[in-house]
Amino acid sequence: MGIVMRTHLFALVTVCIVTLNACNDNSSNPDIESSSSDESLNHSWIPASSSEHDSPEWPSSAMSSSAIPVFSSSEHLSLSSSSTTEPYVNLSSSINQSSSSAIAETSPEIVLDKDGFATIADIYKSLTPSEKAIFIIRHSEREDDVALETELTANGIKMAQDLGATLKSDEEFTYITSGFVRTNETANNISKGREETNPPKLITNYDITGNWFLKISADSLAKQATALGLKGSSIELMARWAYEGGYPETFYEMEPRAQEFIQSVILKNLPKWKRVSIMVSHDIFVMPLTVFGSQKKVALKYYEDYHWINYIAGVAIIISDDNSIRYIPVKGAVSGVIDYLALYMAEHKIQSK
Repeated sequence: MGIVMRTHLFALVTVCIVTLNACNDNSSNPDIESSSSDESLNHSWIPASSSEHDSPEWPSSAMSSSAIPVFSSSEHLSLSSSSTTEPYVNLSSSINQSSSSAIAETSPEIVLDKDGFATIADIYKSLTPSEKAIFIIRHSEREDDVALETELTANGIKMAQDLGATLKSDEEFTYITSGFVRTNETANNISKGREETNPPKLITNYDITGNWFLKISADSLAKQATALGLKGSSIELMARWAYEGGYPETFYEMEPRAQEFIQSVILKNLPKWKRVSIMVSHDIFVMPLTVFGSQKKVALKYYEDYHWINYIAGVAIIISDDNSIRYIPVKGAVSGVIDYLALYMAEHKIQSK
């Protein structure tokens, strides 16, 4: 585990032990991946190439699958319009995002874990033949570096292939990536896990490199957080903006910006894609979309729970034959979140009281 992470979490747990409900750390987060490109609305689908960024991420040494907590509790959420449970995944609207519409009574029941995530495999299996789905996920576990060429770890390769194995079928998928090595490798290994005959043709889109929601460069986020006195650095800044709004000089307003992405990228290109698409991006892009799709009910409030979006987790966008859209937070691993406090306490054998 890197020095920054140890310092960050040591301070965090020290405070937590004294006051369990008032946890604060006293150091900044690790490196934020930054993009040297600031391309806007590039919809000319081209072969994989260069230039992007990702947001604050912890060293991969802390992210082994065995370290990620297994959540035993879950809730059953019916997508039926007659459900008495608040259907936050039933965020339906017309294709132009202007009006609501009910989910059909025959919609299958979706199981959400306690953090609000369903498995990608369950969502895939629940699709009707007439529905189209785009799974927008964070790349799989990567090496510590945050460069364009940074590759997946051995565990990251396995995670992606394991996800692919849960999606086996004769159906062809479309794969869209940001063009970074780790997003390309994630897509290729999902395809390999599905036992697809040929390597997939990857479509690169620069709108998903991570700058979509930002008005400043990604590598400036940590400086902004420090200037604002946020002890959780760029991760805390992003989480506070996503759930509470504000910071207009740093971010676009989340909901209209997310809807613009649905319109100008997803719906514009949907006719070119297969029934099921896997879009592999980065946490700084996937996290806000997941919060938007859950109507801010998914558990990613880092400033309260120290959760961050996990590898191969994100949101499914499902477009029905009646032109309605629904959003469901999804996970490709055992959890949709990385719980940094739980990881630290488990590593150091600290019992919560």
